[in-house]
Amino acid sequence: MRASDFFTEEEDPEWAAKGLDPEHRMRSVLDVASIDRLRGGPQAGTDDIEAAYGLAQLASEELEEFGTRGEPRLSNEEITAVLRTLRTILRRLDINPDIPFRDFPGFRGYWSEQGMSGPGGWAARRGYLNNLFNPIFTRLDELDDERKTSTGVRGVDGQLKNIIFASTRFKPVIVLRDAINNVIEVTRGAEFCLVYDRPLQAAGLTWGELVDWWRAVAGLNDETDLDVAHALYERLLASMNENQAEQLVFRTYCERYANEPRALPALLPQVYLHYDPLTLRQRGGRPSVLMRERMDFLLLFPGNARVVIEVDGRQHYAEGTVASPRLYGEMMAEDRRLRLHGYEVYRFGGFELANRDTAIPMLRSFFDDLLARYGG
Repeated sequence: MRASDFFTEEEDPEWAAKGLDPEHRMRSVLDVASIDRLRGGPQAGTDDIEAAYGLAQLASEELEEFGTRGEPRLSNEEITAVLRTLRTILRRLDINPDIPFRDFPGFRGYWSEQGMSGPGGWAARRGYLNNLFNPIFTRLDELDDERKTSTGVRGVDGQLKNIIFASTRFKPVIVLRDAINNVIEVTRGAEFCLVYDRPLQAAGLTWGELVDWWRAVAGLNDETDLDVAHALYERLLASMNENQAEQLVFRTYCERYANEPRALPALLPQVYLHYDPLTLRQRGGRPSVLMRERMDFLLLFPGNARVVIEVDGRQHYAEGTVASPRLYGEMMAEDRRLRLHGYEVYRFGGFELANRDTAIPMLRSFFDDLLARYGG
């Protein structure tokens, strides 16, 4: 966040009297109300580290202007609001700088007491402000680095070409229409699966973007957004083939955020991660050389972050009714491979989802935490 982000544009009521041309009829005004709100806690779209950085930049610039040229943009009341909020946010971040004044007159009194008046005083005041604010900026940079490291969020390398998902019947048959440019075509079973081939935006893939795509694909141009979204919801739900545990995950996510869906990441079911052109029968019952062809769910977040959600039924860890260390080991090996490629994998055991009364609150809490972590 920059110092300029705290200013808004409004019409200068004296522009005509000042003889200014129309290009100068607007003026920048400090948004004191928004700065005061930050004292109560982080506001939407801004965390404490970002807010503190912008306020510290604004305070240092204005104090230096006042201490060297005597022509700051801010009034005394405005610099008071900036310094007051900056102190509050820094305390929340466990940063406690010694700022021994609260406004412009206080700064003037301080530099007089400390012998920073007279010839060369402006250089001494500039040096003092650098010594005061540089440690603040350094610590904020450290906290930002620590936050990025602790979240472990990083994007997946490569550019998304297409998403094949939500098949309601058999495995689609896919060919490379253009092998050089990796252009695929579903030659059989296209009516049973969905292929999203639009460019991925910086915000990932939101429900709103998926609804807009579905409107075009399904020819629902005359329908309302609500009707199109409902049709897409039913189509995606049908791909879970009566799997009640997966349906519970999907329904809980959609119902939880029904009032604010468009900007939220779309929860995509049954997404092909790998694709082996041979079926199990064609392979003679042998396992595919590509483990885990399909993911139960995929979310595409900002910054190329991709989150895989798996619902583990008995087939993931047992052969019949007997626990299988081999299947469990293969599952863990594939999870490691995905993580090394930048995906994040979250698993739910089928037992966790057996009781709706306990599963639904648990899923709601999980999705709240997931969206907070990845910025959805």
